[in-house]
Amino acid sequence: MKKKLFISPLDDYVFKEIFGEQRNIENTAAFLKTLLDIPEEEYGELSVKNPGLGMIFKKGKTGAVDVKLTTKSGKIIHIELQVEKKANIKNRIQYYGARLIGDQLKWGDDYNQLNNVVSIIICDHKLLEEGTSYINIFELKNEQNKSFSNLYKLIILELPKIPDKKDRDVWPWMRFLKCEREEELDMLAYVFPELKKTIACIREMSLIEIFREIQFHRNLAKIDEKNLKAQWKEDGYTEGRAEGLTMGHAEGRIEGRAEGLAMGHTEGRAEGLAAGHAEGRAEGLAMGHTEGRAEGLAAGHAEGHAKGLAAGHADAQLEIARNLLAKGSTPEFVREITGLDIDTICNLK
Repeated sequence: MKKKLFISPLDDYVFKEIFGEQRNIENTAAFLKTLLDIPEEEYGELSVKNPGLGMIFKKGKTGAVDVKLTTKSGKIIHIELQVEKKANIKNRIQYYGARLIGDQLKWGDDYNQLNNVVSIIICDHKLLEEGTSYINIFELKNEQNKSFSNLYKLIILELPKIPDKKDRDVWPWMRFLKCEREEELDMLAYVFPELKKTIACIREMSLIEIFREIQFHRNLAKIDEKNLKAQWKEDGYTEGRAEGLTMGHAEGRIEGRAEGLAMGHTEGRAEGLAAGHAEGRAEGLAMGHTEGRAEGLAAGHAEGHAKGLAAGHADAQLEIARNLLAKGSTPEFVREITGLDIDTICNLK
């Protein structure tokens, strides 16, 4: 007998069919009752707000969630399945939660019109490494455990941490999601009757239909991703070229200015030295000529003055000698008075 192919409840399409279609709302209500402490009548008008598979395969920060529901009073519940661990998942979860709150109000609405939001994140990986419990509930409270507001509640369910035996009402549902064989489904349906309808829902689904839908939407997703990457590449090339030109122009200006300054400094220094040398030589010659002329005049004047004084003194001595001789003085006496030699004195007679 040919073995029947098993489809995991964690498959996107199967998960969406079980919990995200209005026709299977009983499955969703039964699951939520094991987690949420809300009045029974709230489930009476539980409504799926994003039916269909397409959004599952879309990527990007669109704020889409796997399953979005509202209760009778307007409370918003979203159930998100995370099979693969993604970067910045904690920030992403908070971002989606904030969008579910903020997107409720329209222009002119008052804050008291906001409805409570509950986010249920089911992870097939360890999101909270520091803890061992597979269920963690987060609310806005202070250190005294006093609630600030019940506007937002976050519930994290981690499949790898579930124990081997039931410890909470939600345990059978977590074990159901981890099933990998038909035998496990049979066992759960026998031990936990509340899962019979949900397990029957899987078995009623046509495998051909499942694979056809999954393949169709995943192919669309691959094409969209390919086109998106191509667009990113083109945009990145354009932006990179523009930035490169801008940076190159700026760097070129800086380098050109630096080189121009260096070359100008070198050439200017050489020209300045040459011009300074020529001007200095001309000024030096002019100054030397002026100073030399002044010094020459001074020296000539001094020498002429000295020679003139000497010549005048000699003439005066000769005149004194003549006068003394005329008065009958002896040559010897005249020599003593004038300092002239005897021959010069005798020639004056």
